[in-house]
Amino acid sequence: MTATDSSPIEAPQFSITRVFNAPRELVWRAWTEEAELAQWLHPFGVSTESVSIDVRVGGRYRYTMTNNETGEEFPTGGEYLEVEPIDRLVFTWGEPDAPIDGAPVITLTLIPQGERTELVFHLRGYEGKAGDGFVYDGWDEALTNFGRHLAGELD
Repeated sequence: MTATDSSPIEAPQFSITRVFNAPRELVWRAWTEEAELAQWLHPFGVSTESVSIDVRVGGRYRYTMTNNETGEEFPTGGEYLEVEPIDRLVFTWGEPDAPIDGAPVITLTLIPQGERTELVFHLRGYEGKAGDGFVYDGWDEALTNFGRHLAGELD
């Protein structure tokens, strides 16, 4: 007799939660407007150029990050899967023209806290933890840049 395990396989994933001193409308705009994304969408030591976005279900986005010391470029992109203005944004994350099947998925949830906003960043498809020097730390730094952008410290 053969036993079959029918339990779902859990994908690697992690979440980062931050509270920003900005209303959800400003947080949403900073994630959905090209000029704003170019200001903060990168980890430390990297800059973002050539941002293009089409924020609608099925719309695609792409941007290229450049390492400020080496000049190495990192083209990145994906497709928007859910767009619920000022509440929730879901998109794939990876190579700019990669198929969406099996791609890592980022879910942003914006929760109002008076004039502040709690942002829950969830990435399914990568395992990560603080200090990994890879995906978790890169997004953690990008979210630090995001907060500095909202505070007017990067403009």
